[in-house]
Amino acid sequence: MYFKKVSLIVCILFISASIFTIHNASASGGFEDISLKHEANEEINNLVVNKSGFPDVAVGRKFSGYVEQQQFSIFKSEKELPVQDVAVLDTSQVIGLVSSTTDGLNIRKSKDSSSKANIVGTINKGGKLSVYAVEGDWLKVSYNDALAYVYKTYAQFLDADGNALGNIEKQVTTTQSINSYVKPTSSSKVISTVNSKVKLPVYNTVNGYYLTVINGVPGYIVADSTEDVKVEKPSTPNPTQTPPTVSGDLLGRVTVDNLNIRKEANSTSTVLCKLKKGEYVQVNSINGYWAQVTYNDQKGYVHKSYLKILNQSGNPLKDRIIIIDPGHGGKDPGTVVGTIAEKNIALKVSTLVTQKLEAAGAKVLMTRTGDTYPTREGRVDFTHANYGEIFVSIHVNYAANTSAQGTETFYAKTPGDMHQEDIDLATFVNNQIVKNVNMNNRKVRKGNFIVIANTNIPAILVELGFLSNSEDRAKLTDDQYIEQFAESIYKGILEYYSKQ
Repeated sequence: MYFKKVSLIVCILFISASIFTIHNASASGGFEDISLKHEANEEINNLVVNKSGFPDVAVGRKFSGYVEQQQFSIFKSEKELPVQDVAVLDTSQVIGLVSSTTDGLNIRKSKDSSSKANIVGTINKGGKLSVYAVEGDWLKVSYNDALAYVYKTYAQFLDADGNALGNIEKQVTTTQSINSYVKPTSSSKVISTVNSKVKLPVYNTVNGYYLTVINGVPGYIVADSTEDVKVEKPSTPNPTQTPPTVSGDLLGRVTVDNLNIRKEANSTSTVLCKLKKGEYVQVNSINGYWAQVTYNDQKGYVHKSYLKILNQSGNPLKDRIIIIDPGHGGKDPGTVVGTIAEKNIALKVSTLVTQKLEAAGAKVLMTRTGDTYPTREGRVDFTHANYGEIFVSIHVNYAANTSAQGTETFYAKTPGDMHQEDIDLATFVNNQIVKNVNMNNRKVRKGNFIVIANTNIPAILVELGFLSNSEDRAKLTDDQYIEQFAESIYKGILEYYSKQ
């Protein structure tokens, strides 16, 4: 006879006196074929008779004998027997909903990815699960009416309606200590409490509530308990730098020597004059890779790859075309330690960076938005085809020596390249990460990686930290630190464009 504890909402057993034979108690005092060590022993032997046709068994009296196995499997009468101590999932404790970002995501009964014995099922990409808690690298979820676990790297949270969060609309700062709710109402479950003066992203506004993300979990906060974050203004230009000699809302600073201004927007048109590195032109319009400019009261065209486009009003990032490249992907996981893959970390950080840049008004394109594998050459072609103005590739490092740790950022130096722009961009991003995430500074380095060496715009490759180092790995797998990495890259790009 075998019984397994299960989670039930309602469990009613009916037993008929006409078909059951109650025997005298065995030596154990319970059902003869249920041992004291059986997982269901207590429930089975504590069944209470509410109504009985047996003259020798009083109502409310516990069975002192046993029922034959064959007879116990038949349920026909209207005499109810309650089951004691049956656990039921409390759906009011759900804190969110996630969808799988990959096919064949294992659902486990314990937080152990080293064993196949604890796998209770799988879901494919897009499959949804209710989340009860975040426990380190794991999400506690419900599956087949029982609690289970999935690895959170392969899941993304959705909003209360089961939709993707979308882009960040703005950022706000809390003006007091406030709660984050599962739904846009204060009567729903409280996920967490946020202190005053905490900066949070806003993804949507619903009935006076902002949809935000706190510690990696979406929730709704009261909009009136926040205030909008003011857009960061450009930093003051270096006083030793030659100021622009032209005016207008959009300027271009020349990044190479002997840049041709042509009569028409093509590389075979008549050269009107040449520009020196560091000179400024007024940018009247941009079409693809050609910018119409005014220089010394003369209009002409230059290839915009050799101009740093500078907004003179509004946010420095507005309308800038930025390519974000999450390293590896698909069949190429990159560095892997246990179940942690570089490609997933790179995509998470890249997605957050993209959202932050878009919220500031930039036009951002990602070389991949899911678990796909663009070739290195394909990433370069993608950048050029979309008229990118800067390129940032995001990666995670690895070393055989597990003591190696920290952030380093690479640029490439090729003939005719504007490598000083690469160095500036790399330095701003690297320094922001080191400062904000408290990483060891491995500094800016030269490295001729294909994705940055073959682009004709300022391009850098960021190695956030070492997955092989326990201290770095702890940060790379923590959603709070992931947010800080993304914010630092965003601030580094903003700083680059703020420099005139």
